[in-house]
Amino acid sequence: MNALAPPPYRQSVPGIKLPRLSPSKLSPRSFRVCIASSLMEASRYIPSAPILLPEGPWKQILGGVTAAEGFRASGMFGGLRAKGDKPDLALLVCDVDAICAGSFTTNIVAAAPVEYCRKALEMTKTARAVLINAGQANAATGDAGYQDVIECVHSLANLLQVKPEEVLVESTGVIGQRIKKDALLKSLPRLINSLSATTEGADAAAVAITTTDLVSKSVAIEAK
Repeated sequence: MNALAPPPYRQSVPGIKLPRLSPSKLSPRSFRVCIASSLMEASRYIPSAPILLPEGPWKQILGGVTAAEGFRASGMFGGLRAKGDKPDLALLVCDVDAICAGSFTTNIVAAAPVEYCRKALEMTKTARAVLINAGQANAATGDAGYQDVIECVHSLANLLQVKPEEVLVESTGVIGQRIKKDALLKSLPRLINSLSATTEGADAAAVAITTTDLVSKSVAIEAK
C-alpha cells in the first residue's frame, strides 16, 4: 500500500473545493537538520507531511514560520528527549512586538506552560519569542513545574533583552514529567545563535516540536 496515496474517500466541505492531487504530487520533501551535541555533529533527514490546500484567494509560499518579514526560528538537540534521536528545542522570535493571542484548553487541569501563557497574555497582547521543548509536557507537575517555566522565561528574556511577559513557552511530551531545566538553560545560547530567517530555520523548528509524529508539519500561505 502506498502510504502517500490519497484516502479512499473525500469529505465535502461547503464552499471549499479541495484539490485533486495524484500520489506523484504528494511526494514528501526532505531536508537536512544539523544536530549539535557535546559528543558529535550529525545530520538527520526527517520527512515533511504532504500539503493539501483548499482552493481560495491564497497560495503556498516558502518559509514556514519565517515566511513573514522579521521572524527567525531555530531548532536543535538539547538533550531533553529520552532517546535523543531528534531535535527537541525550538525557538521563534520576532524583531518587533508581534500581536499575539492564545487558544487554551478548557480543562481545569492545565500544564504549567498553559497557565503561564494565560497570565502573560493577560498582561500584554504582544510577544517577542516562543520557546518550545519536546520530551516532557510539564503537565501535572505542580508548583515546581511552574517555577521551572518562570526560570526558563527569565533566562531567555535576559539573553534576548526583552520583557519576560513577552516570552511564551510551550512543552510537549510525557505528562507528569518536569522539563529537563538544566539541559534547556544550557542550550539557550546555542539556540539563539542558530536563529535564522531562512526556510531551513523554520524546518528545524518544525522538527524539534514533534513527539510521536512520523512527519513534521509546516506551511506558509500568502493571501491576495
